[in-house]
Amino acid sequence: MDALQLANTAFAVDMFKKLCENDKTANIVFAPLCTSTSLALAYKATKGDTADQMKQVLHLQDVKDVSFGFQTVTSDVSKLTSFFALKMVKRLFVDKSLNPTTDFVNSTKRPFPSELELVEFKEKTEETRQKINKSLSELTDGKMENILNEDSVSDQTQILLVNAAYFVTNWMKKFPEAEIKECPFKVNKTETKPVQMMNLEATFCLGYVKELNVAILELPCLNKHISMLILLPKEIEDETTGLEKLEKALTPETLLQWTNPSMMANTKVNVSLPKFSVEGDYDLKPLLESLGMTNVFNESASDFSEMCETKGVVLSKIIHKVSLEVNEQGGESREVPGYRILQHKDEFKADHPFIFLFRHNKTRNVILSGRFCSP
Repeated sequence: MDALQLANTAFAVDMFKKLCENDKTANIVFAPLCTSTSLALAYKATKGDTADQMKQVLHLQDVKDVSFGFQTVTSDVSKLTSFFALKMVKRLFVDKSLNPTTDFVNSTKRPFPSELELVEFKEKTEETRQKINKSLSELTDGKMENILNEDSVSDQTQILLVNAAYFVTNWMKKFPEAEIKECPFKVNKTETKPVQMMNLEATFCLGYVKELNVAILELPCLNKHISMLILLPKEIEDETTGLEKLEKALTPETLLQWTNPSMMANTKVNVSLPKFSVEGDYDLKPLLESLGMTNVFNESASDFSEMCETKGVVLSKIIHKVSLEVNEQGGESREVPGYRILQHKDEFKADHPFIFLFRHNKTRNVILSGRFCSP
């Protein structure tokens, strides 16, 4: 286990739990790796207590070389874009009037190749906003238009952090189109909504958390570069989504333990999974403040002296937009028909709320995570 992967997993779990606290029943999707990468770049610019708080919140205490670690992960993850409809945009827009030192700018070029951009919020606010929107739209293949609305920036904006990510699944084994049926999805104990349910019988990795009565399924995407892990309680036992107990028990440690390959076994499974799309749009400032990252937003306490001599520099805003589409597309399933009658088959029927994460298998970082509670 490398220290950076542990750090990023811990940060992803912290973020997930905060987003769940903010809204007990909403669908959630966010891109933790985008946020930790952008914040790692901002961390490089800070000193003193500001840096210490960021290090704490990002769990970087044991990471020897933060910049090099992220450089490696970014380079590995960026290779995925040739296999998948996956875009992960991470940008730190810094106002030119802050005069970042040449040394600082140069030191970011290698580990964070396209993440730092100097712009003119102060002099040309509206023009800069439009320019950024245009470039973000191009970077996301036109999927994300007008990420910055008119209130997002002003002539007072100093540093703006933007994450924009989207992913469309492409499975190793596609779900047969003929097997997609409309089914009721239990939103809570009493209410259902119709959903397009995909069905597939194949061999997958399945695990079980006995004390929580939760099944965990790994669905590999094409070439096994990425896997979707689904955490599904057996039934809805609480008064909201049925996920309360699981969300409470979820920690960086339990997540790694539950999804450890040694805890899961290859099993013939009948999988039922809804076709769904979720979008997330978050202002992460309050979330990060509640985790203990406060100085970076507070002009009387922040210290960006690794980047510039200007006093009172703050991170003005953090915009986080994510879109995920889960559909049936994928490679041809080449399952050998066996003695089907004799063979035991497990059922994995995601017809009620579940937690999901998409893991990059090479670096074991969580690319996207969230929960699906309602169609």
